[in-house]
Amino acid sequence: MGAQDDFPYALDFLDSTGVQTPTMLWDPSFVTWQAFEVRANSQMMVLSPDLTAGSELIYGFDAVQQSQILDFAVGL
Repeated sequence: MGAQDDFPYALDFLDSTGVQTPTMLWDPSFVTWQAFEVRANSQMMVLSPDLTAGSELIYGFDAVQQSQILDFAVGL
């Protein structure tokens, strides 16, 4: 799930990447961020398709974070 607070930018992101909703979430209120305790736009989290499970918050994207994402995805 990704979130953008700027709707035109979110639409451009979808058009340029081919990502489809609900993978991309537009949330101008930041309620989604609060629900998952996201505090900065550089954080990310991997969620299960039904949103009942999620990885820890990931900061940046290096080999350690790649491993966290893959470990979580394999467990789904």
